[in-house]
Amino acid sequence: MTQGPMDMGKLNFAEFLDSAEAFETSMRNAQSDLEKAIVTGRSADNTVVVMASGLGKLKAVRVDPKVFDARDAEGLQTAIAQAIQAAADNAGKLAQQKMGPIEITLH
Repeated sequence: MTQGPMDMGKLNFAEFLDSAEAFETSMRNAQSDLEKAIVTGRSADNTVVVMASGLGKLKAVRVDPKVFDARDAEGLQTAIAQAIQAAADNAGKLAQQKMGPIEITLH
């Protein structure tokens, strides 16, 4: 028995739905993995370390106590910005590995 055009359309739509459901499951699993993952970012001078989730949620900031001895507010600000940017970059790379190209913003 041969299939008519309507039967082929139903088959293609069913395949499409199966594909969409598999993709959704894959994305949900990737999102869950990213929520659990921790990425780090370091300042160029290694005095500041920022930890964030793979989705870019800031978790912690660690500052080497020696930076306070220098009393260099501008240097500390630069180090914090560098560490945050590095963590965001690392979160973006991890997300791209898990989900494909996306943009991560720390919040």
